[in-house]
Amino acid sequence: MDYQNITKDTAAAYIQNETNLFPKDAVLDVYEIGSDASKADDDGDGFVNFLFRVTDTRTGGSVILKQARPYARTFESATPYVPERNTLEARLMLIKSAITPEYIPEIYLIDAPNHLYICEDCGDLKIWRFEMMAGKIYPKIPAMVGELVAKDNFYTSELYLEPETHQELEAAFANPVMRNLFENILFLPKAIGPDDAAYPKRQALAQQVWADHTFRTEMLKLRHIYMAKSECLIHSDLHTSNLMVDADHMKTIDMEYAFMGACSADSGYLIGNLIYQYVRWFYCPQAGDHTPTEMRAYALYNIRMFLESYFAVFKACWQEDVRDIYRGFDDYCDYLLDRYFHETIGFAGAQLISRVGRGTRTPDIDTIPEESDQIEACQILFVLAKALVMHREDIATIGDFVDTIVRVTEDTRAALGK
Repeated sequence: MDYQNITKDTAAAYIQNETNLFPKDAVLDVYEIGSDASKADDDGDGFVNFLFRVTDTRTGGSVILKQARPYARTFESATPYVPERNTLEARLMLIKSAITPEYIPEIYLIDAPNHLYICEDCGDLKIWRFEMMAGKIYPKIPAMVGELVAKDNFYTSELYLEPETHQELEAAFANPVMRNLFENILFLPKAIGPDDAAYPKRQALAQQVWADHTFRTEMLKLRHIYMAKSECLIHSDLHTSNLMVDADHMKTIDMEYAFMGACSADSGYLIGNLIYQYVRWFYCPQAGDHTPTEMRAYALYNIRMFLESYFAVFKACWQEDVRDIYRGFDDYCDYLLDRYFHETIGFAGAQLISRVGRGTRTPDIDTIPEESDQIEACQILFVLAKALVMHREDIATIGDFVDTIVRVTEDTRAALGK
């Protein structure tokens, strides 16, 4: 088959011609995800890929068709977007489905020549970021995410896999272009964001932090860890817009940046996003049934429960399935989890300054009603970023980590006259 760019007008015909997902006489409706600004809370904040929801108008059954192209859907970028990333993502989803099937959308078709796949539609679930922004609390979700990350980390690591299999996995998921993108944007001050021109005040504040030589040095140390460790298959873009939830269910999506990386990478990236939520609710009025104070408490609860779940599940996997050479060396497991914890704290700090300070749309902050409050929230996030990066080794427990977030935030707000 010759390559074709799938569009809203051709998606239905492609599915009918290339699959048996729908009856041949089905009347299919196609919606291009991201094309309607009024549905942003349902569509998410992804700007890169071409996604289509294809629905049987008679039964209501639907699937998602996702195609990658060598460019981003909504912005120009100096970084090439390798279209083969979509095939890599679909293969990763198949691997993760074997580990945590309840948390991964089912894959129905992989079409490598057209850089697309078709998968389960999770449209009955909502994007966790926007659910939190709407003032909704789902107590079960952070433990589910902790289980997902811990199991995926353990069962794609050399702790479980034979070394040859682990090395083959590393070779298959090198993903050098996408990996290089994250190695730069997370840890280097000169990385360019797609919306740089829109946020000059934020960038100016971030540059004050980047001007500190010792901070730069610690960020380079973190970058080295990020680049050098190939412990397990990581999502690499695990933020709250890539988690679809309701009160009892969770699915993770958008894994095209995946590669073999540090066990701590996804955890730090996610926690950075949860910290946005904590800071946001100092500046937003009540939404839904819960007060801003309750939503701040929920953000901290999410951080605590995610980490507690991760530790518990990882240890359980170790006890059940670690390779024979590691059996009886539980102190080595403790060592690995200790390094994971301190790296996670540092990566959370890196996430804060890289996304908000680099010029990337951040709905948690962008939707704070007053611009002056947006800037103040950014000031707090940058102080937190520096504190977490610089003092990651001094924070001993999950409780200390949460207390540090609260203390630094309160001290910064007091210094700003709040």
